[in-house]
Amino acid sequence: MSTRHTATAMHAANAAQIPPPPQKCDGQLYTVKAGDSLFLIGRRFGVTVQQLQAANPQITNPNIIFIGQVICVPTGGTVPPPPEFRVLSLRILTENGQPIPRTNNALQLPARVIVRATFTDPVQRAFFFLEPTGTGSCENARLIGIDCPSATTGVAEIIWNVPPGTLGRVFVVACRNSICAKSEEILVVRNDSSMNNM
Repeated sequence: MSTRHTATAMHAANAAQIPPPPQKCDGQLYTVKAGDSLFLIGRRFGVTVQQLQAANPQITNPNIIFIGQVICVPTGGTVPPPPEFRVLSLRILTENGQPIPRTNNALQLPARVIVRATFTDPVQRAFFFLEPTGTGSCENARLIGIDCPSATTGVAEIIWNVPPGTLGRVFVVACRNSICAKSEEILVVRNDSSMNNM
């Protein structure tokens, strides 16, 4: 018999074939899904097959578990944390996609730019803000655009018509499955004189 218990969960011939969960569970109850095995469940929750067997005396053969069967996953293992959702990058580009040079630690913006953010996962909405310099508070930040990208991409972007005299920090906030992420801030400026150079 393999020590990894690689036999996957089976469909029960009838409901009576599925053993009930243990009467006592020092941990959490888990419902077996298609493709599960005790080895895979143990690896997912950071426990051994032997610990699973000890917590589930109703499992007489570790190679036979059923889809829909409720088993006890004992405490003591580590549940892997969900993947971290975060902003990978925030960039401000010219209308034709070229990087904008930085002067005195600030991006000198033309009248119209692309603000593009990339994320670790697809997002449904991304909110782009400008926080005026010197306020030091998000309360004074104003929304400059919203993107509702495709649910399959981790990229959001807006076209921003930059008002003359703009001076502040641009950042993006987006959420996925109730977890939100905020980007680093980019210091930007648009002097009135930049209009004359357009």
